[in-house]
Amino acid sequence: MTKILGIDTGTNSLGWAIVEKKADEYHLLDKGVNIFQEGVKIEKGIESSKAADRTAHKASRVRNYRIKLRKIRLLRILSDAHLCPPLSKVELSAWRLKKEYPKNDLFMQWQGTDDESEKTPYAYRHKCLHECLDFSSMTDRYILGRAFYHMIQRRGFLSNRKDQSGDDTGKVKESISNLTQEMHDDGYEYLGDYFYSLYNKGEKIRNHYTARNEHYLAEFKAICEKQKLDKNLGPEIVRQIEKAIFDQRPLKSQKGQVGKCVFEKNKTKCPSSHPMYEEFRMLSFINNIKIQTPNDSALRPLSAEERELIMPLFFRKSKKQFDFEDIAKKLAPKKHYGFYKKSSDAEMPYLFNYPMDTSVSGCPVTAALKDIFGDNWIDSLCETYTLAEGKSRLNVVNDIWHALFFYTDETKLAEFGKNRLQLDDEEAKKFCEISLPSDYASLSLKAICKILPYLRKGLIYSHAVFLGNLCEVMPQYEWNMEEMRNAAIDNIIYEMNQIDSKDARTFEVCIKEYLKEQYHVSDEKLQKLYHPSMMEMYPRVQRTNNHGVYQLGSPRIDSVRNPMAMRSMFRLRKLVNRLLEEGKIDQDTEIHIEFARELNDANKRNAIAAYTKENQNKNDEARKKIRNLFKAETGNDIEPTDADVLKYVLWEEQGHICLYTGKQIRISDFVGANPKFDIEHTIPRSVGGDSTRMNLTLCDSRFNREVKKTKLPTELPNHDEIMARINDWREKYESLDGQIRRQKKMSKGATTKDQKDAIIRKRHLLELQRDYWRGKYLRFTMESVPDGFSRRQGTDISVISKYARLYLKSLFKHVYTVKGIATSDFRKIWGIQKVYSQKERVNHVHHCIDAIVIACIGLDEYNKLGAYYHDEENHEWYGMSKAYFKKPWSTFVEDVEKVQDEIMVYHYTPDNMPKQGRRRILIDGKKVLAKGDAARGSLHNDTYYGAIESDGVVKYVKRINFASMKENDVKNIVDDTVRGIIEAAINEKGFKEAMSGTIWMNEEKQIPIKKVRCYTPSVTKPLNIRQQRDVSSKEYKQQYHVTNDSNYLLALYIGKDKKGKEKREFEIINMLQTAQYFKTSNDKVAVGKNIVPLKSEHDYPFAYSLKIGTMVLLYEKSPNEIWDASLMDNNKRLYKVVGLSAMRMKGRNVDYATIKLKHHEEARLSTELKVKNGAFKQGEELRPSIIMLHTQLNALVQGYDFEINELGEIKRLR
Repeated sequence: MTKILGIDTGTNSLGWAIVEKKADEYHLLDKGVNIFQEGVKIEKGIESSKAADRTAHKASRVRNYRIKLRKIRLLRILSDAHLCPPLSKVELSAWRLKKEYPKNDLFMQWQGTDDESEKTPYAYRHKCLHECLDFSSMTDRYILGRAFYHMIQRRGFLSNRKDQSGDDTGKVKESISNLTQEMHDDGYEYLGDYFYSLYNKGEKIRNHYTARNEHYLAEFKAICEKQKLDKNLGPEIVRQIEKAIFDQRPLKSQKGQVGKCVFEKNKTKCPSSHPMYEEFRMLSFINNIKIQTPNDSALRPLSAEERELIMPLFFRKSKKQFDFEDIAKKLAPKKHYGFYKKSSDAEMPYLFNYPMDTSVSGCPVTAALKDIFGDNWIDSLCETYTLAEGKSRLNVVNDIWHALFFYTDETKLAEFGKNRLQLDDEEAKKFCEISLPSDYASLSLKAICKILPYLRKGLIYSHAVFLGNLCEVMPQYEWNMEEMRNAAIDNIIYEMNQIDSKDARTFEVCIKEYLKEQYHVSDEKLQKLYHPSMMEMYPRVQRTNNHGVYQLGSPRIDSVRNPMAMRSMFRLRKLVNRLLEEGKIDQDTEIHIEFARELNDANKRNAIAAYTKENQNKNDEARKKIRNLFKAETGNDIEPTDADVLKYVLWEEQGHICLYTGKQIRISDFVGANPKFDIEHTIPRSVGGDSTRMNLTLCDSRFNREVKKTKLPTELPNHDEIMARINDWREKYESLDGQIRRQKKMSKGATTKDQKDAIIRKRHLLELQRDYWRGKYLRFTMESVPDGFSRRQGTDISVISKYARLYLKSLFKHVYTVKGIATSDFRKIWGIQKVYSQKERVNHVHHCIDAIVIACIGLDEYNKLGAYYHDEENHEWYGMSKAYFKKPWSTFVEDVEKVQDEIMVYHYTPDNMPKQGRRRILIDGKKVLAKGDAARGSLHNDTYYGAIESDGVVKYVKRINFASMKENDVKNIVDDTVRGIIEAAINEKGFKEAMSGTIWMNEEKQIPIKKVRCYTPSVTKPLNIRQQRDVSSKEYKQQYHVTNDSNYLLALYIGKDKKGKEKREFEIINMLQTAQYFKTSNDKVAVGKNIVPLKSEHDYPFAYSLKIGTMVLLYEKSPNEIWDASLMDNNKRLYKVVGLSAMRMKGRNVDYATIKLKHHEEARLSTELKVKNGAFKQGEELRPSIIMLHTQLNALVQGYDFEINELGEIKRLR
């Protein structure tokens, strides 16, 4: 008799079921579902991380604060140097700490502008560049200071040499290059001069990307030289001003996020760009290559000569990755080689143990260093490096690599190359151009350096790893003497080579026995040997809780950084520990856990491999054609990048035209410097688009940035023209659809399995091609981004299942994984797919159904599955009797159908608002854990509202960008003149066309309408969060006005009036009030310890409070209805609170609280459900979603009347 726990893991769910197996019969013992928050924000079907949302706002606040600090620092220097009106430390401190901007008259006049008297920052910068100022005149000194203060307000983009990827960086650099070219064409050397000319012409200056060093720093140096500031101010003041304006604060180090090495537990993993790792990776691959020549009877490792012959292939700058076929060509005559497992290659004279299309990683960093310092690059470095004295070769290599890895400024790296490595200008430029990959190896540098000597001797990876830590195992007297050490290593390697493959003992056992016999190594020392299969594991559970029950420990592990996976793991821990406490399972229980569903059958995998190969061939061909076409068109040679290849493939797909503008595209328009055409995302990433080729096109750069922006193609005024240009895509996928249908017909006529498999593989390949072209075409027809467009869910599940299995093995002896495809197959075989399909995506119960199936899939079932499919094929092809597979128990289908009525879904909704923020700070040189305020939730909506008084009534308005206006906004425009102009344009052209163009406020003066203020009728009682900095004389304009985001708590008070009739009152606490209550600075003794009063306005006693996530059991008249009801009846009464708000009904001067409820089994989003209002009636039809007034709610409340645990068990509290 075996007890089995089946678990269906998900990003926000855990389905579980316990079955007992006797002989070949299963019995269902218990089951349930746990639901918890995914930890992502979902808006309009688009998922985004809540942490990312918070981080973006925090980054914006920090950025603004840093800008303020820079300004204060510069003003302090300018004030001390008499380059601006005097500012006291008190004034500057008040601005920094209290946000009180300096307002003394002289300072405000210094910042003011006046076009008529040429009193503008651009005029000042122009004057400083061309006229010598009089430093005895305070006016001239203030002009220079104002020019510098203007620079710090907009100091330009600083390129980071390590971050040269990404569309945004490319666009910025392209715009900077275009600006420089415009300056050059107009005859201006410095940015201040150019912008001054634009200012005088009345042309727009904003929205120009500028470079810090190329534009601003160059202008600063020119001003310093023109005004002879070293003489007039002193070099120290000039240095301080330059530092205040241009110094870049380094990014916070993320080295603490790097995982640990599995062999050296205290060492972090080595970056994959380190030359030692590149050699390690290369030798690991080379040592594993086997070859069979005409002179060999079987595959053998490469000889030393063969190894030396192929090593140069790894040091090619032009090929960071290459196919194994390049190696085969070096070792065998042309077209006389093949893969030993491929039947068509069996007769080839030269065979290898790798397929020819295997991708091999080169050594790009080492190749770049060899190009500069020669083949003996380490020797050269040791000779030329000025700090090499007293350092080992490895330390010298580390120093050079650290310079490449950590320097972000190209100029400083070039100086390092010239001063420390004695490079000339051309070599220093090459040194700066070395690009480092950003990923990490699986081992630390310490472990790699220990293993490398054995790889250099030709040992395969597993053997080299095993010997890697010999230095810690062997007797030190023998290891410290080089001759004895080398002899010992040679002896051990010789012994390894003598081990007979037929020996029953493992390799590990043989070597350990040899070390014990020959070198008297103790068992304790032998434990220090590395083992190739070592990986980070969860420690075995050794302790029990206070009741003597074993409990799973923390699932936190360095290998898992995914917060969604961690949340699921912690909920898994909670569930399993509860099952252990209740005695429902123990250590001997067999665990079945489902892996991800992203697994395909063999035919589908084959088709995917073929499709991938097809695309790879297309990319290789593109690389060749780019070289030829670019040379023919421009006369120049070019080495295409991966981005160039992608652009070329898109170019071919589009027939060499821009789909949005119809412009013809030449090869030089998108390859090379300053391309005119960008890679564009059809569905913008900001609304859920991805960066797959299906979502990319080649688009006119200006159109993409200025017109397309974040719009969908259907939102563009020329959508019909665009669709005409991609009509051939529609014809292509329709043609593929026809081919797929023909393949389906052919598969039915196949007489053998091989024939059928070949047809199915062809069909799958056609489906992949069809899906690509159809997906690409349909993206141009989407009027909105559909729900579920994000693929996050499928990605995360596999991570959870993988580590959940390892985690469970820390306690349970038998843990088995079940593939998602197997679960799906058995659902169909056992006849419950129909039941499952009815519940999937609608009812959380489908997780429990899966868990029951998973629990019943054992080794016996897997073994019988092959026979079942064989019988099924015979039935389908040859008309033999229908295949049969025994169900887990006789009433299996009937029992699964009843599950919906038999479980209470447990919902976990943590209350994070009371939690304090924690971080480690330095106090007296020691790190101390400090606690502080941390509002864990959105306190209010982002939009700020203005206030306007009209006829004694205050109305609230918001500013809207013209381009983002909706049709309903037009009637709410505040300014009558602006509203009239826009309405006239809409009447003439229609809303869509009018909004896509420019509407002029004054066409003669070229003044467009960019933003409008609109009334917001829905905003009547905004929250006033803080006082304005510049206080208005009008009271209603003195505060920042925002709207409430959500409410934290609803308190209900129930009492009786004088006539004995029940009366109810409520109080709602929003998130802003909650954050203020939980502030650590509040004196809880003074304000009372309760967030709501214990009695209402009319002295009614507090009954209970509701929060989002609170579970309630509804009744009509009496709570006894619940305690006397059956499980099936109570299943219909259990709801979860999903919304809390207040409202006032028309014609009544009374406020009502509204409570929105959702049934505990309901899996759909609240927005997808039809809400039904009103109080609960006994025996009513199940309502998935209900809205009740506080006067209608009759319920037992979680935490007051009952508790529900992780197993779905309800416990009465009163």
